[in-house]
Amino acid sequence: MHESTMRHLLEKNDKAHLRRTRRVFEERKDSMAMVDGLPVIHFCSNDYLNLATHPAVKKSFANTAGSQGLGSTGSALISGYSKSHAKLEAAFAEFLQRDKAILFNSGFHANLGVLTTFAGKNSVIIADKHCHASLNAGALLSRAKYIRYRHNHLQHAEELLYKNQERASLLVTESVFSMQGSISNIRQLSEMAKKNNAMLIVDDAHGIGILGKTGAGAGEHFQLTQKELPCLVTPLGKAMGSYGAIVSGDETTIESLLQFAGSYRYCTALPPAICEATLTALALLKNESFRREKLLHLCEFFLQESRKYNFTLASQDLTPIMSVVIGCSEKTLKIQQALIEKGLLVSCIRPPTVPANKACIRISLNCAHEEKQIVYLLDQLNEQYNAGE
Repeated sequence: MHESTMRHLLEKNDKAHLRRTRRVFEERKDSMAMVDGLPVIHFCSNDYLNLATHPAVKKSFANTAGSQGLGSTGSALISGYSKSHAKLEAAFAEFLQRDKAILFNSGFHANLGVLTTFAGKNSVIIADKHCHASLNAGALLSRAKYIRYRHNHLQHAEELLYKNQERASLLVTESVFSMQGSISNIRQLSEMAKKNNAMLIVDDAHGIGILGKTGAGAGEHFQLTQKELPCLVTPLGKAMGSYGAIVSGDETTIESLLQFAGSYRYCTALPPAICEATLTALALLKNESFRREKLLHLCEFFLQESRKYNFTLASQDLTPIMSVVIGCSEKTLKIQQALIEKGLLVSCIRPPTVPANKACIRISLNCAHEEKQIVYLLDQLNEQYNAGE
């Protein structure tokens, strides 16, 4: 596009109160952070179990970087696949009770690879309307017919599956939706997929570490076998506190990704240090269940306390994502800024991430938060929510 066109688009974006800005994080420790020189209680992080800065995780990363250096030096199919990568894949396959796993560089890379491998121009992809941008991008890149069902509307999903059962179909959802915090009924989606000869693909980015008796995510929470949930995408940048994404399934599923996923083949592999640090985080997830237990208690506490106020949550499901629907992008921005001035950092979510009338304050809880911090947040949020009314 010409420069004048881009200037016009930027001006239009500004008028709609949609400009994004970056904040400089100078320090993160437990529930606190130093952001743009200001100390704040951090309610933006996806590090739900507070593992990213765990001393053991940092030590593992530093030790591996000290012995193996910074980068992996090549793609996994050429020179970048190390013993650390193989160990991480095997550890997650075992933890998730899957036959095999493959490590992608990010959840975005994984979703692009999965959808372009298992769908093509003669396929149809049926996905929840609130699925992540990476799933939308993968569906469009696959050239498949792309249809979206109303959010968590199982009847609508089944109608679309039935209408398209003569074509190779993928049924796609997130386990926990990243902006709303709502949980998808994957058990019923699995039954519908089997009935209509579709392949179920689940992005478990916000489910891993949270859902299930041991935190193993959606498969454990809904007690689904590998056959019932054939393709599971497990990004590692949320509760695991790391980076990259595991895709797991049977031998054929994973070998197909190894051979045909361009977003795997043409990327320099992640550094071995990230793999070793993630292995340490996985061990902590397994051995320190108190983290998940405290987090779920805080989620219950937040939902209970929020009922004292008149704002609307996007979901009442028990997850660390608590989004307060504001509606107007301008007002949402003003509330965020006012909260920062009160020492509270929350996310301001606006279109196109959410629909035009669904701008929201997204609050992420982690196990390092305390009840008094949540009470303070809700009090201040309520004050700003009702300001000027």
